[in-house]
Amino acid sequence: MAVQVSWPGVYIEEFAPAAPIQGVSTSTPAFIGVAASGPLRVPTLLTSWDAFKTGFGALPVHGFFLWYAVRGFFENGGQDCYVVRASNGAYGTLVVDTRTGGLPLFTVSARQPGAAVIGITIANQHLLDSANTTLFRPTGALTAAAAVGDKQIVMSLADAAKFRPGDVITIAADGESLQVARVSTAGGVGTLLLSSPLANPYAIADVARLANTPVGATTFRLSSTVAIPAGALVAGTMLTFTQGGNSDSEIVGSVQTEQLGGGVVTYRVTLVQGLGFPVDMTAAAIVQSEEFSLTVTQGAGSQVYSGLATDNSHPRNYLAVVNGDASGLVTITPQQPPPPVPMPGNMPAAAAANLAGGAAEDLTTLTDQNFIDALDTLHGISDVNMIAVPDRITAAVQQAMIAQCELLADRFGVLDAHPGLDPFAPAQLPAQRAGLDSARGYAALYYPWLMVPPAGSGDPILVPPSGHTCGIFALTDQTRGVFKAPANATVNGAVGLERVLSDIDQGILNLEGINCFRVFQTGGRPYLWAARSTATDANWQYVNIRRLFIYLEKSIQEGIRWAVFEPNNTQLWNKLKRSIGAFLNQAWRDGALFGDKATDAYYVRIDEVLNPFSEQQLGRLHIEIGVRPSYPAEFIIVRIGIWAGGSDVSET
Repeated sequence: MAVQVSWPGVYIEEFAPAAPIQGVSTSTPAFIGVAASGPLRVPTLLTSWDAFKTGFGALPVHGFFLWYAVRGFFENGGQDCYVVRASNGAYGTLVVDTRTGGLPLFTVSARQPGAAVIGITIANQHLLDSANTTLFRPTGALTAAAAVGDKQIVMSLADAAKFRPGDVITIAADGESLQVARVSTAGGVGTLLLSSPLANPYAIADVARLANTPVGATTFRLSSTVAIPAGALVAGTMLTFTQGGNSDSEIVGSVQTEQLGGGVVTYRVTLVQGLGFPVDMTAAAIVQSEEFSLTVTQGAGSQVYSGLATDNSHPRNYLAVVNGDASGLVTITPQQPPPPVPMPGNMPAAAAANLAGGAAEDLTTLTDQNFIDALDTLHGISDVNMIAVPDRITAAVQQAMIAQCELLADRFGVLDAHPGLDPFAPAQLPAQRAGLDSARGYAALYYPWLMVPPAGSGDPILVPPSGHTCGIFALTDQTRGVFKAPANATVNGAVGLERVLSDIDQGILNLEGINCFRVFQTGGRPYLWAARSTATDANWQYVNIRRLFIYLEKSIQEGIRWAVFEPNNTQLWNKLKRSIGAFLNQAWRDGALFGDKATDAYYVRIDEVLNPFSEQQLGRLHIEIGVRPSYPAEFIIVRIGIWAGGSDVSET
């Protein structure tokens, strides 16, 4: 809305241009395969090779290649990736209900798949026991009369020592309530200095005590006949207060220890929310804390987690303690949203049961579906840009990869050729390639396998190339840009190839859309020497062209989301044209788009021809963008001949 003007002067009005479009990341792959450890079918983001070894195993699983693929990715310049552990195993689980209402509270799961019997026992605990812990209710008989207007009362040293600044006291049964500002023991006399003057006179026979608290009071003093264990009364502790027929549970926000002398200690607790009933300080009130223990047993061994609390601020929050134990047998997943059960009924019910539904992982019976199930977990991960499945090179799995890439249109499939194939026998490598068409080029096939050092000692072994390839993709993106074909790059971590190809060999395979690794001299390092997709449409036959469009489309999609539900008028059209044009101009300057001038490289069109009133009525805004990508110089043809040394021959 424009500034409203009423008096002569200078008015300032800010305006907000369209937000600039930030280019999205393009170099984060997801690897799916078999690992020695780690969560099953859960995409896990990793930022280093050490992180992979810590989470998924320090050594490879015999006969599988995920370990080598991730190592190759980081060796070739990759910085971050997702890993999904495919498996036919299942975790044993147990749903634990609330103490009252029987509603699901959390699920206990085994850390490793398997059918081994794991027992769970949950028991209620009260580290502060109501038999020992009460509300502290000090009293003190006045030893001197007090007049109206006085701001102090006098009592014995022993009685005065029971009170602390901040206490609200009342004098006599029907007396007024006042706050203690300071406690003095000067001259051997106990004096409570008050924050306001007395409104009533008091005699020596009168008694001072803590005032009754209303509903919603947050500060109380506790005492215990036994030493309170360390960590039993802290921020996050759930306390249940009971007086007569009233009971309420609340979470502690802070605790202050108070030394009264003679070894007597009280605890001033401040609750996060006020107590739900009024407290009569002339009657006894008991207090107990609410904790639980969780015991995990397997065979003759057991793990005991005691003193667990449910509040997130408690240092022994059950999720932090159990899930943070790397040597533990189980993990816990809370119910979301949590059950609507008031405290303390929202504590776990005491029970003993075994985990159920576990199944051991059998790597000899893995199926395509196990890998497709793992692949499906990536649907909701928007920052995945590439997919590789080095441990399952079957038509079903590779076609599922391509289908996901085509459906989501924001990622690219890096496919491995089968090992040991004859590249020219129709029923072998050409047959595999024939089943991997992607009309608009959302995948690429790489051949042959790479020879790499083993995890331990010994001769080099053959591994599928997709991990190393994804690393080359990532490094090219970071150093040159996604528009640069990820080729003509040495393969770090590789010492040879399964098969050395000649120029003629590669020429045949290249035209079929099979990307080859080459060694150009004996003992030389392998090179990635191709960048073709499996597209059937020649417009998308190069890897970098498809990935460039993924980058442009996703960046623009995220960058103009602010415009959704804005008024669909020419002001919005102009903002969008400027924002998209600035983004494409930068892409042109970086070398992603071809043309001597920006107008030769791209255009952005938003007009009434594209957006007639009928489309506006339907809530639609059409934007047409044309870009001219820079295609790779795959074939460099040099014409050379004899030059006559500067002579100029002409005919007339």
